[in-house]
Amino acid sequence: MSRGQETGRPDDPRGATPGVIYGVGVGPGDPGLLTVRAVDVLREAGAVLAPAPRRGGDSLALSIARPHLPEGCDVHTAHFPMTEDPAVLRSAWEEAAATLLRLAAADRSAAFITLGDAMLYSTWSYLLAALRRLSPGADVRTVPGVTAMAACAAAVGRPLAEGREPLLVWPDEPPEDAGALLQWAPNVVFMKSGRHLDALADVAERAGADVVAVRRASQAGESVTVDLRAWAGDREYFTTVLMHRAAGAPPAAPSEEARS
Repeated sequence: MSRGQETGRPDDPRGATPGVIYGVGVGPGDPGLLTVRAVDVLREAGAVLAPAPRRGGDSLALSIARPHLPEGCDVHTAHFPMTEDPAVLRSAWEEAAATLLRLAAADRSAAFITLGDAMLYSTWSYLLAALRRLSPGADVRTVPGVTAMAACAAAVGRPLAEGREPLLVWPDEPPEDAGALLQWAPNVVFMKSGRHLDALADVAERAGADVVAVRRASQAGESVTVDLRAWAGDREYFTTVLMHRAAGAPPAAPSEEARS
């Protein structure tokens, strides 16, 4: 199958020496932020599996990686349902892991590509566990990538943290008492926060914190705002909020709710 052709299920070659399976972080969106190691792995890949929002669909990760894929590379997509049902998720992860094992069965490398870093809130971590269950002896390697939060900090020109400051990363819906997080760390990153901008604006105002939101960091249409409420109605998935305790403000004592 030539580059750019996609299918959900590859053929099942048998009797060949297995190749290496890679999990490759392709960064936050800008193809220029792919690491040299990632490009090297992609250029030698015999097959690639990319996450897609729907079966047979394209993916942002694939659009980033595609210019580096060799002629003749088999390109496949996998759909991961947006659900919290553990049985459904486990089935999807194991199906994708089995696909990678088949793709790597013909003495060629196969790569699963994922946005950002492969080991930070990434589907690859679940596939890695599934690969270890299905084939403990498989040669599986991970290539790290640039994280979205790093791209956001670069976009706004402010460090995520300095010196001995801790950094706290919150991956999804913030807790009801989100302001308590600033009591534990002076710097907080709220990922995938497009649905929670009103609440985070309230938190920043009550805490007197510095706050900025970045959407589609490093991608076409990247934008930045300190007025979180102006974006509240957009509910953009690729939105990250960086919140910093105001300079000179001492950490408050944790509330009883925060301690529990």
